[in-house]
Amino acid sequence: MMIKENCKLAIISIKANKMRAFLTMLGIIIGVCAVIAIMTVGNSMTADVQKQLEGFGVQNISIYVNPIDWNAELSDADMQNMQLKPEVLHRLSQKFEKKISGISVEANVDGGKVIRDGKTANVNVLGTSAGYYKANKVKLINGNSFNSYDYQQGNNVAIISDKFVEQLYGKEFAPENLLGKEIEINVWEQYLNVTVVGIYHYEESGSGRGGNKNITTNVYLPLKAAWNFTHNEEIYECTVVAAEGENATELSEEIKNYLTDAMANSLGDKFVVGAYSNQSMIEENTKTMNQMTMAISMIAAIALIVGGIGVMNIMTVSITERTREIGTRKALGAPDSMIMLQFISEAIIICLIGGIIGIVLGLILGNVAVHFMGYNPHVSIASIYMSVGFSMAIGVFFGYSPAKHAAKMNPIDALRYE
Repeated sequence: MMIKENCKLAIISIKANKMRAFLTMLGIIIGVCAVIAIMTVGNSMTADVQKQLEGFGVQNISIYVNPIDWNAELSDADMQNMQLKPEVLHRLSQKFEKKISGISVEANVDGGKVIRDGKTANVNVLGTSAGYYKANKVKLINGNSFNSYDYQQGNNVAIISDKFVEQLYGKEFAPENLLGKEIEINVWEQYLNVTVVGIYHYEESGSGRGGNKNITTNVYLPLKAAWNFTHNEEIYECTVVAAEGENATELSEEIKNYLTDAMANSLGDKFVVGAYSNQSMIEENTKTMNQMTMAISMIAAIALIVGGIGVMNIMTVSITERTREIGTRKALGAPDSMIMLQFISEAIIICLIGGIIGIVLGLILGNVAVHFMGYNPHVSIASIYMSVGFSMAIGVFFGYSPAKHAAKMNPIDALRYE
């Protein structure tokens, strides 16, 4: 009951001095608004970047061999020793059979183009192993993937994108009508004839939103078919896909240790095996961005401290103006705690109202900023609760000293105050 009465008195006092109360709230409004806006932008950027990184595969582990001394000159023999041999990768797949769901190896043939009736589709020709499609989340929508015979023989078969079909045949053409048909790709002024066996869905990226003409899509071949065309079977890196439920970061260390032992003779004292999981990269990236967001928010929160000092200042003025009122209440028997609670309640309500206004403005500004930056908005509920709690804490902290001064007033001196 006492708290309810004090809140009513506080609201009456705020209404009596609306402009002064608003100016007092201004520091709190600006501080909370800045914190909420920065947290919204930071969380939106973090969530979108994390989503993009997850698109590369959370369970993916990149395997590579690097020279210990990057400045050392490498001979042809050294370059041979840096390679990941197919037999080594085969033993790796057997060793970790239950822990991995695939190994992705790719061979970049080169960029090329396909021309039909005056229309041109730019392509990047890639040779791929069976594990590539899982590692890169390639979604087949028509036809079939390559079979084991295609991989063993290096048949000239291809998987193309629906965007490629649209570029050459238009939107009305059904992509499945190209299955079993032959297309001719101009690569290095040489012509590569391949039979279409599958069509995958092309995922739009930031660089491909300007229309269809400049989009380059991938055309996938069996790995051996790419090797036959380029006469180059070197493998310097690959991607291992950890099985569902496996910790990719821990598995990357196990694979690194295994390959270090398995390739000890070729590695010698010149090279080292590297294994890096996307999971650890996502965790590190998220941690870094969260730290940056928190650091900038803490700087913005300085405005809250300034606002708190303003609250203390205005409460001191208010108490001075209401000295006779305080003396009257104390003369009628009001205890010190009631006087103190009255003015602390007033400080809390001023800060709380300022905090709520700041939250609303912060959400609006944050969402507008996120929209113009091209991210999806992600509002931090925790930051809203934190801002409300912090606003109330500022009211208590900065309202305590003036309230204590009011509570300790001598009623006789207070009644004599002019």
